[in-house]
Amino acid sequence: MNKDNLEEAPVRFGANLGYLLEMADQYNHDPASVTEELQALFGVLASGDVKTGDAGKLKSVIQLVDNIRQYGHLKGDIYPLYKREYDHLPKLTLEEFGLTEEDLKALPAKLVSEKLASQFTNAYEAICHLSEVYMGTIGYEMSHINNADERDWLINEIEIAGRQAFSKEDKIKLLKSVAHVEGFEKYIHKNFVGAKRFSIEGVDALVPMLETVLSESSKSDIGNIQIGMAHRGRLNVLTHILEKPYEMMLAEFMHVDPLKFLPEDGSLKISRGWTGDVKYHLGGTKTTTRYGSEQVIELAKNPSHLEIVAPVVLGKTRAVQDATNGNAPEQDINRSLAVLVHGDAAFPGQGINFESMNLSNLDGYKTGGSLHIITNNRVGFTTECWDSRSTNYATDIAKGYDMPIVHVNADDIEACIDVIILAMKFRQTFHHDFVIDLVGYRRYGHNEMDEPSVTNPMMYKEIKTHPSIEILYGKKLVADGVISEEEMNQIFKNVEEELRSAHDSIDKNEKETDAEMAMPEVVAAGQGDVETGVDLAVLEQLNQDMLTYPEGFTPFSKLTKILERRQDPFTKDGLVDWGHAELLAFGTIIQDGKPVRLTGQDSERGTFAQRHAVLSDEKTGEKYTPLKHIQGAQASFDIHNSPLSEAAVVGFDYGYNVQNKNAMTVWEAQYGDFSNMAQMMFDNFISSAHAKWGETSGMTLLLPHAYEGQGPEHSSARLERYLQLAAENNWTVANLTSTSNYFHLLRKQAHYLNTDQMRPLVMMTPKSLLRNTFVSRPIKEFTEGQFRPVITDSYKKTKVKKILIASGKVAIDLYTELQKNPNDEIALIRLEQLYPLPEEALKNMITDLKNAAEIGFVQEEPQNQGAWHYIYPELESLANGKTIKYYGRVKRSSTSEGDNEVHKLVQNAIIQDALTI
Repeated sequence: MNKDNLEEAPVRFGANLGYLLEMADQYNHDPASVTEELQALFGVLASGDVKTGDAGKLKSVIQLVDNIRQYGHLKGDIYPLYKREYDHLPKLTLEEFGLTEEDLKALPAKLVSEKLASQFTNAYEAICHLSEVYMGTIGYEMSHINNADERDWLINEIEIAGRQAFSKEDKIKLLKSVAHVEGFEKYIHKNFVGAKRFSIEGVDALVPMLETVLSESSKSDIGNIQIGMAHRGRLNVLTHILEKPYEMMLAEFMHVDPLKFLPEDGSLKISRGWTGDVKYHLGGTKTTTRYGSEQVIELAKNPSHLEIVAPVVLGKTRAVQDATNGNAPEQDINRSLAVLVHGDAAFPGQGINFESMNLSNLDGYKTGGSLHIITNNRVGFTTECWDSRSTNYATDIAKGYDMPIVHVNADDIEACIDVIILAMKFRQTFHHDFVIDLVGYRRYGHNEMDEPSVTNPMMYKEIKTHPSIEILYGKKLVADGVISEEEMNQIFKNVEEELRSAHDSIDKNEKETDAEMAMPEVVAAGQGDVETGVDLAVLEQLNQDMLTYPEGFTPFSKLTKILERRQDPFTKDGLVDWGHAELLAFGTIIQDGKPVRLTGQDSERGTFAQRHAVLSDEKTGEKYTPLKHIQGAQASFDIHNSPLSEAAVVGFDYGYNVQNKNAMTVWEAQYGDFSNMAQMMFDNFISSAHAKWGETSGMTLLLPHAYEGQGPEHSSARLERYLQLAAENNWTVANLTSTSNYFHLLRKQAHYLNTDQMRPLVMMTPKSLLRNTFVSRPIKEFTEGQFRPVITDSYKKTKVKKILIASGKVAIDLYTELQKNPNDEIALIRLEQLYPLPEEALKNMITDLKNAAEIGFVQEEPQNQGAWHYIYPELESLANGKTIKYYGRVKRSSTSEGDNEVHKLVQNAIIQDALTI
């Protein structure tokens, strides 16, 4: 083992007489205004219980107490095996402070703590008690917490309230729980040799801990529990927490259809997609009254990206907590609780955890306190802690977020239950997160086919001889006279017989294989056209409501003039620009009863000052959100500036929409390429969850995208990535050129929410086009019609020699040039929806233009990027003998040139080349 050097505990107070006098004055005025250590010191001095000359001993005693509380965990019995050793530990014993037992017996217990004075007769007894509490199988870390009330509450719970009293029935119940946990793993290991299951063995206590979470939640009327975890132990949690029958789990190992064994009472819901996933990525939903009140327990589906599910679970939790039937969401944190199960290597190693914890106290994302349980195997695949983190504990990263941290020996099952109860009480009291480090081991290798002794021989030398938890706890109960050895063995035998009976009920000859994996008919059918126009009177009243402010509210004067122009489409011949069209769409969507949630960096105003959904009083700073105050709203509008995070925020909002499928959940990137930081969310959840897991989403992504000379990192939203992932009607990918079309597309997206045709929407949104007069449209186009996947202007079909197809800004560049220099030999098709490709509309156009010899596809992106490689084979099948030609940048490793003047030359060359016959 490595030897960590730890600094001596800092002296909290000492030789500074002026400081002590000041603190003494504060104490005399209000004892609660100083720390507990100082309260004890001043209280004892004032009582006259200490002899003259004992001041040095007093200081030593108080610092010893402080050290025990702050560093006792370093000497704690928190490791079941493979103990860690430290050099240069802080002083934690009487001898190290030059104190004797007699010294302490001569001092009152209230010197240690006023609260311990009634339990102990002297300081020696009180310090022995603290040593037992802080240096046992539970280690506490709380000195990093800034909130004094939280620290004092924890000290009181730890030192005064103490450990739980377990009845005989409680202990037998715990033994049966871990017997089922271990029995399941051992049965699989024996009967399906070499099959991957990512065993829970070594941290088996997780299951009874989760059972305790459920029972404690029931006492607080928390009716929904959202659990997120990676693959380690997932099968056991599915089986014993979600009560997935043994028959279902064993059938999956046998490649037999598990749904044959789904409980007929409908209490367990298991969704699956048509392409499927491995068993240790699957989740489910269980409705149960097993723990008292009716509860819904959900285990989120998760890919192999370890911690990536954390923000998804937080979003699901917040969606349950939010009531969205009013003008603004109303959150009740007791509607749902998030429990996140982490790995010890992944918790400090994966940045998504930092991002997710940063959400914990933000208005738009907080969930009233999540429970974090680290299943600490002491190894990540083959890598031990000194190679996987720079901190002493895996939990140290949580200190920056003021979260209490408790380390507990996974072999002390009763201590594990104590810790969970403490965590739940803290959450219900302070509504903050709590971190539990469940310190155990991993019985086998990373998966059951690995031989861990090859890479971790010293660790596994101890593991191979270490008894499993049901044996340890069973023998302890026998030794304590709780049960007999025969009773213990019968419990183990009953578990094995239960599993054998389930196994025998499965016909191994009924193997399930579906090589075709056809998508469901409803998915294949896609989305039909929807009439999305809104009556003019409704739009006019909505617009007026958005321009009406509370009495005394004064928006920024220059902004007021800009916003007042939003009257022009209704009173003059004004046009509706992009930001205006969007707010009109959102307003009508909430009037239709669908809540809207929009988040992103600077989304309240909009990156390009285009939205102004939230206004600030220039005199008071007060915020006002007009869409929360419109007439006729049947659902809430919610908008938040997000933290400077992409992965966690996208994951959160994806989870929110998965849970509340009726909600129009929108995430906006500050610039489209910033979405790079959330790529795993697009790859592993949003684009593929339906096919893998049967998990549906209607999330909307707004990704600013256009080549405008701003350099490689502010030009492309990486359109090609979304098109590469496009298949099986998994999402809509659009790049629009009309504000009315944007209005209709948003309303179409909302229309299909919470239906079988629901799917995500990926929008390449504009920058300079936000206020372009060709893109801005008259209000009449908002009152009738529907979303148009293809937009064309009138043409003389006999004269057309060249068809140009383009999307987004480059399409408007072409359109602008053609407005200046009309050319009847060119027909411009503005392709608004790239996926699913509107093949029929394109085919009809191409067929109609019989004299056209060439189809030119125009894009701004380099040839190896953008839509070209996606659309070329599609155009080939539609070309009907016409030549297909590419117009755009040449192949590049970077998205764009960095110099603005060079950009103008390149961009102009593309446009002129495309318009040349």
